Amino acid sequence: MPAGRLTISLLAAAMLWLLPTAVAHADDSPAGIGVVDPATGTWYLRDPGSGATTSFYFGNPADEPFMGDWDCDGVGTPGLYRKADGYVYLRNSNTQGIADVSFFFGDPGDQPIPGDFDGDGCDTVSIYRPAESRFYVINRLGSADAGLGAADTSYRFGDPGDQPFSGDFDGDGVDTVGVFRAGTAFLRTPSGAPQRVTFGGAGDVALAGAWSGSADLLAVHRAGVFALGDGLGGTSATVEYGRESQRPIAGRFGPLPGGDAPPPVAPPYPDVGSGKRIIYSNTEQRVWLIEADGTLVKTHAVSGRAGVPAPGTYAVFSKSVKAYAAYGGITMTHMVRFAHGRRLPYGFHSIPVYPDGRPLQLESELGTYQSAGCVRQQMDDAIFLYDWADVGTTVHALP
Repeated sequence: MPAGRLTISLLAAAMLWLLPTAVAHADDSPAGIGVVDPATGTWYLRDPGSGATTSFYFGNPADEPFMGDWDCDGVGTPGLYRKADGYVYLRNSNTQGIADVSFFFGDPGDQPIPGDFDGDGCDTVSIYRPAESRFYVINRLGSADAGLGAADTSYRFGDPGDQPFSGDFDGDGVDTVGVFRAGTAFLRTPSGAPQRVTFGGAGDVALAGAWSGSADLLAVHRAGVFALGDGLGGTSATVEYGRESQRPIAGRFGPLPGGDAPPPVAPPYPDVGSGKRIIYSNTEQRVWLIEADGTLVKTHAVSGRAGVPAPGTYAVFSKSVKAYAAYGGITMTHMVRFAHGRRLPYGFHSIPVYPDGRPLQLESELGTYQSAGCVRQQMDDAIFLYDWADVGTTVHALP
């Protein structure tokens, strides 16, 4: 694999309850993987047999994508959750078009959790509320753009900041939830207790799919590479597909026409410097985070200012979770300072917000010049870089 290779470690003994049991499914073909470009609403589905790509448009920039079997035919199809207002949009085919089902469920900021939580063969859209670390599970879909009503059940699981996901980990036809935390997955067992599994690493995006057999197994996506777990302490396959900024998805897609171009891959990091370092390309408006051994840890689009700072080699000299602009009550978080400007230092940080919470730019505008000098990032990227970069870490600013 390239510099973005992954190191995966599973605890085989802790996975015993995940081994598949004999359950009939409408479609026992292996699950496929895919990515969704949040900037354009383009879906890319990879056929697990041929490797061919099928692509189509569905949704708006910043919608949260996922897959599920909404009409109970055994085929996973697209779903979208609009975090701004809790709107759910579902399609019943892997093609371009408008939603077949739409309704409201949850509150702004909730995260969608698709799954069949009652074992009836049909997926629904539950939610995870990060502020409460609470799952709200519902076993029906809404309709006619109306509100869905109260959840059937809810429970706390995990800690604030965890990444939620779901899957049928024992192959019994009933999905359960899990959370992912910096390389450790915590799976909610039938008793409600957490099952801890070491898997992937910090910065990975966790998901699950039936890569072989009827049970779902874990996978992670990092820097455009999927690592598919085998449930026995190893990795069944690694697949390069998509790029860091795209959202990974998985499901049994059914027959796909194929014939489309695969998603564009992230550009390789420039051959600059050595050791642990950050490379910032002003022209490409992109950063690469590289370990001392040359492993690419992460790459993502950013928004800076043309020609700022001057090309050169710098070093991180201070960090702070909170930071303030010199005007307008504008604030930002996870500031990592590495260069001195005329009045204020330049650094990497989250997209700034006005006092009323409005962002100074959209996430879909990352990759273009937007700032007065600092380097803006999507919030998760800002947090990751802040945690990864130590004071003294080298920063190479390229033209």
